[in-house]
Amino acid sequence: MDDFDSPGYTEFFYEKRAEGKLRVMKSLLVFGYILFVLAFFLVCYATRFIPIFAICPLLTWILVYFTWRIVSYDVYYTFDRGHMEIGKLKKRKKAVMRTPYVKLEAKSAVLVMPYERAVETDEYRSVRRVRDFSSTLSSAASIVIIYTDEQGNEAVVLESTPKLLKLLKEYSPGL
Repeated sequence: MDDFDSPGYTEFFYEKRAEGKLRVMKSLLVFGYILFVLAFFLVCYATRFIPIFAICPLLTWILVYFTWRIVSYDVYYTFDRGHMEIGKLKKRKKAVMRTPYVKLEAKSAVLVMPYERAVETDEYRSVRRVRDFSSTLSSAASIVIIYTDEQGNEAVVLESTPKLLKLLKEYSPGL
């Protein structure tokens, strides 16, 4: 039996939508691109070497290529027999980082519940750090997983599927 056919395995990919801090970051990047073009033009004009401005589209494209991936990405998670990995992917499904952003064991989960209800709990307020991997916080499928690691409680917000919820309950006896 292949791992992908295993009853203890699931994976899910979804797009991170621009809202809140991510929308501000995108706006700042676009503003930065415009400032780059204007500054490059002013330098070319001040040095009286205006023909060099012809390479500005190429330089701008290189700048956009290497910086836009910071704010435009997909989120993935895999759950394999109690071990969960959550990370970010570029639009072409190539890993942005070689290692996942979050690795957790299902048995370390303290609380799993919908985001709207979890925000009001004391456990959520007492976490050390919240990592938002949901497509949008207003989604009905957004859940919060609060887990314990070496440094204390952390929370992860992500999109759920019925199979993920079933596997979390199966591999985490405390839930």
